Order: sequence, then structure tokens, then C-alpha cells
Amino acid sequence: MQRLKCRDCAKTFKQPLGGVVDGWRMTERCAHYIKHQAMLDTFIRVADHVGCDEKTVRSLAAEHIAWADNGYLPQLPEWLGIDETQIQGKMRCVITDIGRRRPIEMLEGRDKATITNWLNRFQDRSMVKGIAIDMWRPYRDLADEYFPGVPVVIDKFHVVRMANYCMERVRIRLGKQKSKGLRRHGVRSRHVLNKREASLSEQDRLTRDIWLENEPEMKAAYELKEAFYAIYTLPKAEAVAAYDAFAASVPAPIKPDFKVLLTAMRNWRTEILAYFDHPISNGYTEALNGVAKAVNRAGRGYTFPVLRARLLFRPTGIQNVPKIRGFRPLFPPHLSIYETCESCLGLFFMPLVRKAALPAVSRGQRSLLRSACDNCRRRFGLPMDDAHSVLVPGYANL
Repeated sequence: MQRLKCRDCAKTFKQPLGGVVDGWRMTERCAHYIKHQAMLDTFIRVADHVGCDEKTVRSLAAEHIAWADNGYLPQLPEWLGIDETQIQGKMRCVITDIGRRRPIEMLEGRDKATITNWLNRFQDRSMVKGIAIDMWRPYRDLADEYFPGVPVVIDKFHVVRMANYCMERVRIRLGKQKSKGLRRHGVRSRHVLNKREASLSEQDRLTRDIWLENEPEMKAAYELKEAFYAIYTLPKAEAVAAYDAFAASVPAPIKPDFKVLLTAMRNWRTEILAYFDHPISNGYTEALNGVAKAVNRAGRGYTFPVLRARLLFRPTGIQNVPKIRGFRPLFPPHLSIYETCESCLGLFFMPLVRKAALPAVSRGQRSLLRSACDNCRRRFGLPMDDAHSVLVPGYANL
């Protein structure tokens, strides 16, 4: 590459090259590859695969994030899910489309002012038919203010989890009165009490019966937990009656242990019972919270803009990918629908990684049948309809 000098201003500049990114010593194809991989894999792994510095990957990722964020226009869905997750010691608000199972936004905080600023971006909010939240009062206040008349549903998981929590309080309190050996036995068998009746094996039922026969208070707490779970299996009229009668059925000795659940049932009655008219769940939002934590752990603590971008802008390919027997997921877990190309070591959506007979690249080496992405197949000059190429098993119909 030649260096040139301007005759007027005496400044030097390099020879312009087609296909090379200005300011970076790499081709446009390499920069595009790094930006794509930076949304899937950790920065240090991408740097090792490409052979560049991690700062280069971080800078290109920031450039890609800024470009994606400028063109991102979130829209309110019909069924809105609002939840939060704690990452790096801070509560991050996660907003999703639980009907289509898509992330919409990740906010830096969950306080009322932060969510209000985001909701003010939307002039028309009439398309929202229902909102799923947990028992965080600012969520309900904002829903009443910005979505008047729209049903607010408390996620079923958060409610039934409180029943398990109250039963565990009874078990812990009774365990403190026992000897060390009996207390250890109770800890080992606590999973039997947390299971539903239909999920118990014969051995589990025997262990549970022995446990409950000797502990009347534990038996009452277990039956209350099962009765509360059963409310969600009843028709609405019967469920409302059972819900209202639940508080009176709690015995006095264990009422302090169930105070948390009884208080929530009284304060959030309308939102909890709204589930029977609109059985929506925040399960997808909870799963996305786990994805965010896995991404953050894999990157050893990303900045918030990077974490948000990897949650919103990462390539997802085809939705609802079926599981493949014998397939070993990659680490971290949220990358389980991606596979590694054995040529460039990049991560790609699994149907795009095919077996190909890669040619020898050194003397004495034989061609090997390896998993290769479409980019590497083109790089080696292999036709896309190569006879040696087969789709990953289970994806022949995609």
C-alpha cells in the first residue's frame, strides 16, 4: 500500500483500497464478521479466533451497537410483560412481548421515573390488551396511569412460590427444635415437600407420609400449599370461592408463617384473580432474565449498553428451534441453538453450519469432513449444493 503526499497542504495519506474499512486494518468482511460474532460470543474469544486485540472487538461491537440502537424502533405489544433482574448489584427492568416471546427493552433501573420516561415515547398505547407483572407496586401504579382499563395480571409463578416459601418457614422453624440428626434428615427430604402430589414417586410418598405423620403443623402447612396450588386448576367461580376461603383455613399456630402470603392475597386480590380471565404468564420474561445473567457471567461483567444490545440485537435465527438428540449445548446456555464452525471457530445459527469436505491447507494434510459455515464454504470455493454437504440432523425441513 502506497503513501501519498498532497502538493497543496503537504499532508500524507494512504492509498485508498476497496473493501477495506477506513481506520481499521481489516477488510469489510472481517469487520462484519467481528460485529456479528460480538453479539453471540465473548469479546476475548472473538479476538482469539480472528487474531486481533480485544479492544478492537470491543470498539467494533460499540460501533455496531450504536448503529443498531439508532435504527431500533420498539413497539408496544398486545400482551406486555414487565419484570426485573438483579445484575451487577442493580435491578434492571426487562420488558417483553409475552405473546410473541420477544424482548422489547431493557432499562437501566426499575424505578418509576425510568419506566415513565420509556412509556412516554409511545403516543398510542391502545393496542395493549393485558399486562403481566410481579408484586411490585410501581408497576401497578404505572399500569393504571398509562393503560387505564387494561387488565393487570400477577404472574402465577410469583404467587405459588410464596406458598412454598411459607411452608418452608414452617419446616425451618420446626427443624430448629429438633436434634442435629433429625434436622439434617429434614433438609435432605425437603424436596419431597416442595413437589406436587402428581410428581411424587412411591418412595417419595412414603417419605412424605412418615414426615407428616410425626409433624401435625408440617402436615397442615403442606396441605395448605397443595390447596393453594389447586386453586389455579379450578374454574373461575370455584377458584374465587376457594381463594376467599383460604385465609380462614389457615390454623392459628402457623398463621404467622403464612402472613406473607395472606397479606399478598389481600392486597393483590384483583390482580391475582385476573389470571382466570386472562391466563397470561411472565414465564418468557423470567427466562430472558436468566439469559441476561448468563450473558453477563460469560463476559465477566459487561457494561449496561453491551448487555442490553446482546439481549435485544443478538441474531436469533428461526424461533422455537427443536432439541436435537445427542447435541451437546455450547457454553453459556443461551447459545444452545448455535454451533461452532470448525474452520473459523465462529458461532452461527445451527441450520447454517453444514458438514463439508474442507480441502487441505498444508502439505501432507488430507481433506476432512468438518462443520463449516456458509462463509467458510464460499472461502474454500465449495459449491453450496456440494454432494458432501448435509444439513445438521433434525433441520432438513428448514
